[in-house]
Amino acid sequence: MRALNCTNAAARLRPTSVPSVGWAASVSALMLFSVLCFNAAVWRHLYPGPPPPVPDAARIHPTLLILMNAFLSVVSIAALIGIWSAPTPD
Repeated sequence: MRALNCTNAAARLRPTSVPSVGWAASVSALMLFSVLCFNAAVWRHLYPGPPPPVPDAARIHPTLLILMNAFLSVVSIAALIGIWSAPTPD
């Protein structure tokens, strides 16, 4: 409920406090950073470098890791496309 209230407050403040290009650029940077992080996880899995310490928990199956990160990357890119194609209130 608190997140919904924060979202409503941010939506009311956005048109008056930050120009559309400003919030679109900051959201785009965050979305692109999330895609970078998802791809870095797969890269680190494929090219691990020095052997890591033995973990206490079981490892995620490699196929599941790659599929989930690919899905999350597609979702982030779709959100980025949606943000840039949405009409601006200005």
